[in-house]
Amino acid sequence: MLDSEQLQSLYEQGNYKQCLEELNLLLLFNTHDTTALLLKGKCLYQVALNEIQSGNEANFTFAANCFEEVLSLSPSHEEAMTFAAYINIFITQGDLPAAIGYCSRLLTSANPITRANALRYRQEAYSLTGKFDLVLKDLETLAELIREIHQNNLPALDQESGDLYFRKGIIHLENFADHSKALEAFREVLKHGHADFSAYCRIAEVALDQGDYETGGEAAVLAFFTDSPDPGNERLTLYHLMEALNKKGIHHPSLVKAMFIGQRIFADAVGADTTELLSFARQYIQMYPDWFWAWHYAGAALYDAENYEAALPYLAKSLELGGTAIGLQRYIETAYHVNGELPLITKWPEDLPMFYYNAGVNFNEFEASLAGTPIAPELLKIRTGFYRMSYDGFYDYFYNNNGKAGFSESHIFAMCCNNYGIALTDGGTYDKAADVHRLGYSISPFWEQSNSLGTALMLLGKYEEAIAAFARALDDGGQYLDFADYIELKGEILTALSNLGRTEELTALLQRTEEEYNDFIAEHGSGLSAEERFILSERYITVQNARHDLLSGGSIEDAVRAWQEQLEKHPDDNSAWYMLMQNYFQLKDYQQCIACANNYLSVKAEAIKPESLLKVHFMRGVSYLRIEKYGQAKAELIMVLKGCDPADESGRVSICDANMHLAKCSAMLQQWEECKTYAWDAITCYNDNGWKWDDTCFATALHYADACMATGEKKAAIGTVDVVLGMAPNNEDALSRKKEWKSGGLFSFLKKK
Repeated sequence: MLDSEQLQSLYEQGNYKQCLEELNLLLLFNTHDTTALLLKGKCLYQVALNEIQSGNEANFTFAANCFEEVLSLSPSHEEAMTFAAYINIFITQGDLPAAIGYCSRLLTSANPITRANALRYRQEAYSLTGKFDLVLKDLETLAELIREIHQNNLPALDQESGDLYFRKGIIHLENFADHSKALEAFREVLKHGHADFSAYCRIAEVALDQGDYETGGEAAVLAFFTDSPDPGNERLTLYHLMEALNKKGIHHPSLVKAMFIGQRIFADAVGADTTELLSFARQYIQMYPDWFWAWHYAGAALYDAENYEAALPYLAKSLELGGTAIGLQRYIETAYHVNGELPLITKWPEDLPMFYYNAGVNFNEFEASLAGTPIAPELLKIRTGFYRMSYDGFYDYFYNNNGKAGFSESHIFAMCCNNYGIALTDGGTYDKAADVHRLGYSISPFWEQSNSLGTALMLLGKYEEAIAAFARALDDGGQYLDFADYIELKGEILTALSNLGRTEELTALLQRTEEEYNDFIAEHGSGLSAEERFILSERYITVQNARHDLLSGGSIEDAVRAWQEQLEKHPDDNSAWYMLMQNYFQLKDYQQCIACANNYLSVKAEAIKPESLLKVHFMRGVSYLRIEKYGQAKAELIMVLKGCDPADESGRVSICDANMHLAKCSAMLQQWEECKTYAWDAITCYNDNGWKWDDTCFATALHYADACMATGEKKAAIGTVDVVLGMAPNNEDALSRKKEWKSGGLFSFLKKK
């Protein structure tokens, strides 16, 4: 026989039927055990909930009987009274007077939450018995109690108050036909918010009918901004109601603002094209010249039509008068299209965090279109700014009890945390990014948040924590993860294991992951589109990178065999071609290196990253040079020169290497003027960066000398040789040229001839 703790554990684990069997056995020996009777009632209640679709309410009755039995033994047992009242009122409605009695007794509880539940249940019972005056009285008392309970929890206060005041307004409206008091309650709903757009539609209709255009317009805006399914077209019906009022000469700003939004959302249904939207907005610019909403929507209509020059002054004026987050996003993009540069952001408009989140999402698309351009760092700062404004607003609301509710759902805050954290990671602020992701996960967990946290932790070198984050992402993703995401997460774990040097775990997980990949391709590969197969191959790169790290501890020949085996299984695995290209380059098998590079480019196509493309051009260029195909080598190496960033140290190294190889190509092709240019640029790079001359630099200097001699600049040629011999007296190539050319006088290498 199980003890009370074991029975409670079964209940908490959801093993209700097993728990019932054990409880029945226990109650055979102690029929008056109130703890066991209470738990039995709760189990029966849960079983009844699971079977509710069948329409069988018998278990609810059995559960209620258990709670009644507890009360016969312990009349003041609050939990039993709460359950008994709830079942009687909301499910069976078997004995409403008794249920009302339980609720009245519960109102003497010291626990305010118990009292609040009692009021919720009792007002429902009064409603079922037609005592609506008592319903209103309980709702008013409940409103006060909710303010007390949630005085330090604004989100909970808003959620409960919004529902409560809407119910109060409906009762005033439908049961007492008191439109004035109904509107009074509905205005409280707008202060706190409501989850159902239909509630906003009803409030708007009542307000507009009573001539309260301020409330009606505000409720309509909230209804229009809700993206819930609307099978009955309630929102479109509401728009037509406002349209009819507008045609009658009602031009209240709140009503007009709602119409602006409605015209954009229902543009097709109401036939609102750019011309009509612009004309409507201009009408109210004339009527209300200092009202930023009219300027905002005039600019929005032109922005949507991509008429940026015409849109810019409207958007700028809107921001000058106040503006919105979305308006700022459109203004930045429009100013760039018109002026070719980003505008200076002088202020961030006051707006709800939800709208700053949307602005960040929209701006991210614009930023992506300019990836890799010189303004990319500035674009990242702006994207981070949008998400920071959203994050700060949400945080102030959820944790500091400040700000408007608006559309402040916790899951949207969590999504904001994910996007803000990603932006921080992109900007190199990894510690803060990790903190933001952790907060977001605590608010509303989803696998993308854990994945983003893992990325930040990897960049911080916290590989153990990163493994835990990626593993949690796999667990959270479950059935929602597609296989490409699943493989990428496995690849991240493999990378972390490699960085930790945990070779045995790495080897075992790599083998399992490869088997999963092979099995998936065998089972589903034929059904994948070319794009899906390519994406999967791209995600598999993280796995192949881990394989590369593992193979780097062995011989290059073993690595080549391993990659060849991978390609036998998956010929379109671009990462395997890329790795094999590098291995053949190390083995100085240049023909094979070129072939692998060509295959890599063919498979990867336009999706190749710039840094990978540069490496391909470099290895292919040097390989052509080694097999004496100088023209092809030169073409590849020129591509390297064009793609390197001289502001970056690694870019300067690549530029120098490319110039040295190009100098040799030009010399072999007897293109002497180009040889001088490439050689001079390479040697200048050595000198400007303070690098010590090495054998490669000496060889490049001698190419320069050869080019000078070939173009009749004998003094420069011999002087260059003297410079080399001054630093490397035993350089045989320089000595040979010195002997052949004899002395040509002094030469200053610091001045190009």
